[in-house]
Amino acid sequence: MTDSKVKTKFDRPSYIARSKSLRDLLRDLRKAELWLFMAAVAAFLASAFFVVKYFVGGDMTPEAWTSEQWLNACLGLGITAVITAAQAFLYASGYKGPAAIIATFIVVFFGLFSEISQSMEREDATVRHRSENSAVFQAAVGSITTLASNASSISNEQRALADTRAQLAYWQDLKAQKTANHEAVKYSHKTLDKRIADYERKLESYNHQVVMQDQTRSSLLSSAISQAKQLEYDEDKHYAMIRLIKDFLGVTGIWASFLFSVIIIGTFEYAFHFVGTYVADHRAALLSLGRDSHGELINAPDGIPLAAQLASGGNIPQDHANQLRNEYLDWVSPDRNARMTVTMPTENSQKLEGVETEENKIADMTQKRFFKIIYTDVRNRILNGELKPTIRPVTEAVGEIIREKGERMGIKASLMGKPQRQEIAETILRTLEQETVVELNAEGGVGKPKYVLAPRYAEAMLLNKAAI
Repeated sequence: MTDSKVKTKFDRPSYIARSKSLRDLLRDLRKAELWLFMAAVAAFLASAFFVVKYFVGGDMTPEAWTSEQWLNACLGLGITAVITAAQAFLYASGYKGPAAIIATFIVVFFGLFSEISQSMEREDATVRHRSENSAVFQAAVGSITTLASNASSISNEQRALADTRAQLAYWQDLKAQKTANHEAVKYSHKTLDKRIADYERKLESYNHQVVMQDQTRSSLLSSAISQAKQLEYDEDKHYAMIRLIKDFLGVTGIWASFLFSVIIIGTFEYAFHFVGTYVADHRAALLSLGRDSHGELINAPDGIPLAAQLASGGNIPQDHANQLRNEYLDWVSPDRNARMTVTMPTENSQKLEGVETEENKIADMTQKRFFKIIYTDVRNRILNGELKPTIRPVTEAVGEIIREKGERMGIKASLMGKPQRQEIAETILRTLEQETVVELNAEGGVGKPKYVLAPRYAEAMLLNKAAI
C-alpha cells in the first residue's frame, strides 16, 4: 500500500472569492488591469528601442532615414508589439502546464534580452557622452590638432636643409665647370672641394635633425591619438553603482553593466508577471462566482445569457433569492399578507388598501434579516466543509441557528417546528442551486443526496484541507 501524494498548492482564486466582496473584486481588477496596461506599454518601449535600432542599422535619426530604413523600423515595431501583447495576454490568462511554461520562457527571454540590451546600449551611450565632453579628452583632441597642423608647416631645420642642398648643388656644378674648362672658374680645385665638403657635412646634420624631428612629431601624434582613443570611452564615467559592482566583483565594466541591467529589468519582468497573474486570479475568482469580468451574471437563472436577454429587449431576470425569501415569510407568518393591507378612513370615508403600517414594516424587515442570517451562516458552513448540502444536516443547522439567534431577533424558537425548519432548509438549498454553489446530484436516487457541492468549491475545499 502506497501513500497518495496530497496536492497542497494554494488556490488563490478561491481564496480571493471567499475573502473579498464583489465590489472589492471588481475594484481591484480594474486597478490591476490599468497597471498591466502600463507595464505592457513600458515593456514595448524598452524592447522597441533596441529592436528598431538594430533593424535600421544603428542610426536613430528618423529625419535622415531612407524609405528602406522606415520599412525596417515599422517591421521592428510590429514584431515587438506582437511579442509584448502575447506576453501580457499570457500573464493575464492564468494558463498552467508545460505548454504555458515554455511559452512564458520564450516571451520572458525575448523581453529580458531586448530590454537588457537596450539598457546596456543606453549606459554605453551615456559613458561615451560623458567621456567625449570631459576636459581631458578635449585637451587630447586639441593636441592632436596642433601636432597635425605643425606637420603640415615647414620648420626652420627643413628650410636650412633645403638651402644646404641648393648650395651643395651650386658648388658641385662649379667644380664640374672647373674640370671642363680650367680658366672659366676663378676658384681653385682646393677651394671648391672644401666648400663642397662643408655643405655635405651641413646637409648630413640638417637631414638628421629633420628625420629626428619627424620621428618626434610622429611619436607625439601617435601618443596623443592613443590617449584620445582611451579617453573617448573612459570606464570611470560609468554610474557609481556600476563602478561599485565592477570593483566588488572584480569584473570588467561591460559585465558590471550587464549585471546592473539584469537587476533592473529582472525586477520589472517579475512585477509584470505578478500583475498579470493578479489579473488572472481575480478573473478566475469572478468566474467561480458565476460572473464575468464586469461583475455581471454569466448565465441567467433560466440558462439564457444575461447579455442576450438585455440585447433582445428582455427584462432583467427575477431575483430568485428574494422570491424564495418571500415564500419563507409567507409560511412563517400566515397572517403576513393580511397584516400588509389595512383600512384607513378618508374625508369621504373611502377605504385605501395596500397601505403598510410602520410596525408591519419593522416586523417584515426583521424576518428578512433573520432569513439572511440563517442563509449566510449555512452557506459559509457548506463552503467550509462543515456541513453537507443535504436536507437533514441543513435542517439541523437551521434549528441550531434559530435557537442561538432567534430570541435576539424577536423570533420564538418554540414556534418553529421541524416541518418549518425543513422547509427553510429546502429553500436555502434551492437558493444555493440558483447561485451555482450546489448542483443537482447526477447520480441521485433512493438513499443518495439530492444536492452536491459544485466541483470548483469541492476542489477548493480539498485544497484548503490539504494545505492545513
